[in-house]
Amino acid sequence: MTGRSGRGVFGKLFSKKQSARDDRVTEIGMPTNVVQHIHVSVNSETGMIEGLPSSWLRQLNAQISPAEQNENPNAAIQAVAFHNFHVLKKEQAEKEPCKPIVTEEAITKEGLEMKKFLAKKNAHQSQDSDISIGQSSEEDVAPTDISQRQTMPAAPIKNSLKKKDAMMDLTAVVEDLSLIGTEPEESPILRKKELMNATLTDEEIYDELRRICNKDDPYVRFERIKQLGAGASGVVFIAIDSKDNSRVAIKDIDLTKQSKKDLILNEINVLKGFNHKNLVNFLDAFLCYDHLWVAMELLDGGSLTDVVTEVVMKEGQIAAVCRETLEAIAFLHSKGTIHRDIKSDNVLLGMDGTVKVTDFGFCANIVGDEKRQTMVGTPYWMAPEVVTRKQYGKKVDVWSLGIMAIEMIEGEPPYMKEAPLRALYLIAAVGRPKIPRWDKLSAEFQDFLDKCLQVDADERATAEELLAHPFLECAAELKSLTPLIKAAQKILHKNFSD
Repeated sequence: MTGRSGRGVFGKLFSKKQSARDDRVTEIGMPTNVVQHIHVSVNSETGMIEGLPSSWLRQLNAQISPAEQNENPNAAIQAVAFHNFHVLKKEQAEKEPCKPIVTEEAITKEGLEMKKFLAKKNAHQSQDSDISIGQSSEEDVAPTDISQRQTMPAAPIKNSLKKKDAMMDLTAVVEDLSLIGTEPEESPILRKKELMNATLTDEEIYDELRRICNKDDPYVRFERIKQLGAGASGVVFIAIDSKDNSRVAIKDIDLTKQSKKDLILNEINVLKGFNHKNLVNFLDAFLCYDHLWVAMELLDGGSLTDVVTEVVMKEGQIAAVCRETLEAIAFLHSKGTIHRDIKSDNVLLGMDGTVKVTDFGFCANIVGDEKRQTMVGTPYWMAPEVVTRKQYGKKVDVWSLGIMAIEMIEGEPPYMKEAPLRALYLIAAVGRPKIPRWDKLSAEFQDFLDKCLQVDADERATAEELLAHPFLECAAELKSLTPLIKAAQKILHKNFSD
């Protein structure tokens, strides 16, 4: 009972107790756990959401219709909040030389970052918005139950709010976007740990890098062949290793331009323990003056994206790619790592049909700046629980694998023709996407996709379970991918041998 009608009676009964509490708060100072109450309404006449920051409303109204906003307002709010948070995150990430290894702890940390971002955004609402702002401690907030609406598959769910006086408390959305679990036992307090190199000076970091890096002079050992990409984090190029005449991909990082050198050191130490036949593996690191050269495997067949967009794949070939990708995912999961960006762009192929997963740690953008990698957060492959910020973990990679399988069937993921914000809304509101050629798939493939694309993560299969799925028994030999790779390269005028 939080309405105004109950304040008179309860105010008289508990006025002294409440007063004492207020005095205590005043003596201590400002509350430490503050939540901004932003009351967001759905206009009964237009069906549009009101009360969000004006810039967010402009984005929302440009991409999501009044009917859709009225049908599923929580999905619309979650989508625009998630989208804007990841615009900021991507801008920050582009300045970093490596993509941080994603763990459960990293996800928790990101959730807290998103909570701070939303609180800051709420505190700076534009004055032209019709809003009601208040403050309270987190324990006083009664979150709205929006989980059922966002976990149902396929068909849109009718909005339970009345059109007249349809009011929502954005606080509930803020809480849902930031928490990793809804029950106390699902949100354990993580033990604070000091990073090994958190207090190291630059000189100490350089000393440690010299200790773990290969002593060879990279400028002598490697011959540059072709540049693949360049950015704030460094230059990526193909080189020939004079030791064995092999071709490798190298990221050249200018350490004088890096503010978080300790993180680079940590990533190298982690990746040295990551070696698997289905990962684009870290080979070695070289330090020369202020430049760090990170050598990675080079796959000469390019990305799976080239194949899926240009060539029709048979089920046996799709099964082969799914099996090899699952091997990589299962390995990462066994190491306590979540990839969180499984998609065809991040699956690289060898001309012999080798399939390897990339884009984690120093593997990020190792094949250069592809068009689809510039999209904010690449939302098209994201699991619903990532967008809605419910409790999530390793199974997000299984959902993304299912979406990648749709890529191999259809040539692109669901909603690819939609803008990123609208795609996020559809993922949150619709759940499991429709597959146009569903009826043409074998029963085994349909069941495989069913197990990948369960909206409820608890019902979704693990990577280990999928490796034993009957669909993978029809996998073709990897060398059957070679003609597809050659055809795609010919069409796209790509050749890594040049």
